[in-house]
Amino acid sequence: MPEIIARYDDRGACETEIQADKGGLKLCKRRKKRLYAQESLVLLTDVAHNSLAWISHWMFPDGPLAAFGTTRLIEDVLAIPGHLIFDGGRLVEVQLNERHPHAAQTATGLQRLLDRFGYP
Repeated sequence: MPEIIARYDDRGACETEIQADKGGLKLCKRRKKRLYAQESLVLLTDVAHNSLAWISHWMFPDGPLAAFGTTRLIEDVLAIPGHLIFDGGRLVEVQLNERHPHAAQTATGLQRLLDRFGYP
């Protein structure tokens, strides 16, 4: 019985996470006419969720942005205006709007992410 109760409690955390994803990724409805379209949407949603979960831990292991949930991460951090500059198909510079309140922390997080996984 204690194991069942513990798993039931885990279900609540999963439901909260799903609700945060639906709000942050703007997925109020998943109605598609074709089964393949529904399956594709579910897979893309899973990829987006996992990417956001991993990115937030890799980019923002501490500091104020570490506490941001899916919605705030998407709307406040990943939507910072900026430019990507490429040279010969290689990313050479990321320019963020420095007047944005989260630009400096996001730039530091991007540097951590690129240092960890390499430069495209």
